[in-house]
Amino acid sequence: MKTQSFLSSRNIGLDLLRAGLILEGVLLHASRSLPGENGWYYVAQRDPSEIFTALLSMFHTFRMEVFFFLSGMFSALIILRKGQKFFTDNRRKRVFIPLISAYIFIPPLMYFIAGQINNAPYTLTGWLNSYTMMHHLWFLVSLTVMSLVIPGPFYHWSARQLGKMSLPMLIATLVILGNACFVLKFVVKGRGEFVELIPITLRFMVYYTAGFALYVNREKIARYANSKLMNGWLIGALVLAVWATCWYVAHNHINGVVKYVPVMIGSVLSAMLSYWLVFTFERIKVKENRILTAIVDSALIIYLLHYPVVVSFSWLLDVWLPDNLSVLYVLLDFAIGIALSAVCYTLVKRSRFASFMFGLKPKEKKEAVPVEARL
Repeated sequence: MKTQSFLSSRNIGLDLLRAGLILEGVLLHASRSLPGENGWYYVAQRDPSEIFTALLSMFHTFRMEVFFFLSGMFSALIILRKGQKFFTDNRRKRVFIPLISAYIFIPPLMYFIAGQINNAPYTLTGWLNSYTMMHHLWFLVSLTVMSLVIPGPFYHWSARQLGKMSLPMLIATLVILGNACFVLKFVVKGRGEFVELIPITLRFMVYYTAGFALYVNREKIARYANSKLMNGWLIGALVLAVWATCWYVAHNHINGVVKYVPVMIGSVLSAMLSYWLVFTFERIKVKENRILTAIVDSALIIYLLHYPVVVSFSWLLDVWLPDNLSVLYVLLDFAIGIALSAVCYTLVKRSRFASFMFGLKPKEKKEAVPVEARL
């Protein structure tokens, strides 16, 4: 890996990785309607398809960790190239304003959908209380805090400290700090979503900071990439181990402390994958084209808008799709969620106001070419 040119220009491989991590959340939410341990808006009485759901649970152990790692890395890139002021303005437009825009309509819309599913009456108190739920918007709240609330010097100081560590020490630090924040979740459990988000934000800020430090200390990347811990076979073995333990817990309906064993193993996988995926996707040579650019640019908007679509169709599809087609049920719900949200994205893109509200660059109008110039 040539660290001299690390992210010297737009890297479509890493952009696709980030988009894929975002869009996998749509599939995860579609699968939540299958019977499982956690409550959901609508639970279909179907075969839980344990191997399939265990696979998604395995992805869930590292998806957001890697996402925040990438976010921290790209944040450092922007700050070092264009300055803190540009970064702050960028995050206001690309993160904070889309969060507020989505928060205005997502909670009451989900309250309405839940009422339809449960045939429950609507009340003014219910509408107002709907705003105590963040739903899937929590990650933008966390990202806003990391980008706009936490002082920039903290990340630069952390980068200097992390830059003194070897890769094994970095991974151990991520695992220890991340799991410490995971334990804090149980201290504040039941105190409301916004309070419960504090340890979650702290956990993911560990990864955000590590990603920030990686770009600041990018001269060390070649040494990190050649570490024995970055062996693909080792990563693959950990993936299988987490998948197997997720299946075992689900298959045997294990409760108590033991059910968090996959999470503990997954924390090691998350730390290792954060580095391995960056090193791997950075080397992928993909020629940028319209389709790939559209996937990258639309991923966040699709994710913001998919939630009510996926929940609604998990309820509607269950009426006519045979009970034994659990995986098809989830994949069809996922496809509909992606498709309808993509349509909404194209509509948002056409409006300057909507583009501003969702952090997009509006579609530029082509200037009319005078007739004389065409002759």
